[in-house]
Amino acid sequence: MSHPRPILISDVNPDVLLERVPLTGESGTSAYDEDWLQNLLYKHPQALPIYEINPTFAGLIPICRELSTPAGPLDVLYATPEGRIAVLEAKLWRNPEARRKVVGQILDYAKELSHWTYETLDAAVMAARRRDEGKAQSLFDLVKQQRPELDQAQFFDSVSRSLRRGDLLLLIAGDGIRENVGAITNFIEDHGTLHFTFGLIEMAIFRLPDGSHLVQPRVLAHSEVIRRVIVDVRGGQLIAPEEAPDEAADTVLRPDLDEQRDKFKKFWEEWLEKYPLDDKSQPIKKPTTWTNQFFDMPKDSRGRIAAVAADGSGSAGVYLNFPRQPISDLIYETLLADKAVLEQEVGQPLQWKRTDKWQSVQVWRKYGDRLLPEHRTESQKWLGDVVNQFVNAFRPRIDAALRESAQS
Repeated sequence: MSHPRPILISDVNPDVLLERVPLTGESGTSAYDEDWLQNLLYKHPQALPIYEINPTFAGLIPICRELSTPAGPLDVLYATPEGRIAVLEAKLWRNPEARRKVVGQILDYAKELSHWTYETLDAAVMAARRRDEGKAQSLFDLVKQQRPELDQAQFFDSVSRSLRRGDLLLLIAGDGIRENVGAITNFIEDHGTLHFTFGLIEMAIFRLPDGSHLVQPRVLAHSEVIRRVIVDVRGGQLIAPEEAPDEAADTVLRPDLDEQRDKFKKFWEEWLEKYPLDDKSQPIKKPTTWTNQFFDMPKDSRGRIAAVAADGSGSAGVYLNFPRQPISDLIYETLLADKAVLEQEVGQPLQWKRTDKWQSVQVWRKYGDRLLPEHRTESQKWLGDVVNQFVNAFRPRIDAALRESAQS
């Protein structure tokens, strides 16, 4: 569904149905570019529909543009008085090949920032402000200008915690997102159920009769298009959290997550009780309060199996995941050579995926609606069956590959 066209109502002139200015495509105007959009949203963060994406990031304060990171310069950095950090990339999709690239780029920023300390971020902010404004201003000073009562020690601790946990808001704002938004969200979900919040914001610009313009940013609202994806980027790796984040910290910073945690905890408690594993030697973690329930594979492999309840997208999945390292590469190659037999044992067509950092074997099932309320029973049964098959099929082979490697 496209943006509705606003109506300009006047007491003295006829009503006017405003015309949208195209920013992309053959008829796209060259009057607006990404630098213009970036500057607009830097100056006016209140125009961003943050409450629709994650209200705990409300009250964004613009910090700097073009913040330098090892992954490249990020467009806009914001902070909240509570010590939350947000990153925005402005993109006009005139180049179709840029869609997946910008999503990958913003994920790289999240990974880089998760390595940073408060001091590292503060130094980068001062460098960016010195370059653009001719005066170095610290992160704390910039936020304190808006909130004079701000406590420095508390702000420092909150920012440090947000960076360490990858508790960030990642935003992509632009035009022409809708036509390929499925590919964008699929790209995000290919990383597993990823502790940051990700939001897509479509910009619409309408021409007023006097030649000025109305800017209308909106979250993509289709249930299959926009959803909050929770990601843990600790240590620079995109993984789903095994346990709930620090409870004391979240009591202050993330009160909106209590209901979500309770929902998932009850789901996994029920599931673990209903569907015990055949392999009684498999370690079982306590029920998680997030979308993934993990099962560690033999330690030296650094692998683990995850059951995934992606409630927002109405999907369930199971995957075996390894980081890229010599022993894990060897195990993965050994498993891949046994692909046909493994698929027969698991009873599911398996997806084998490999990147420069991770390798995985996955299987997914789409239920169509919200998973936990509408498809709780059948998704729990399917997850129970598939996880049991994964443990039975993969764990002995991983053990054998580790023994063979130790003997060679």
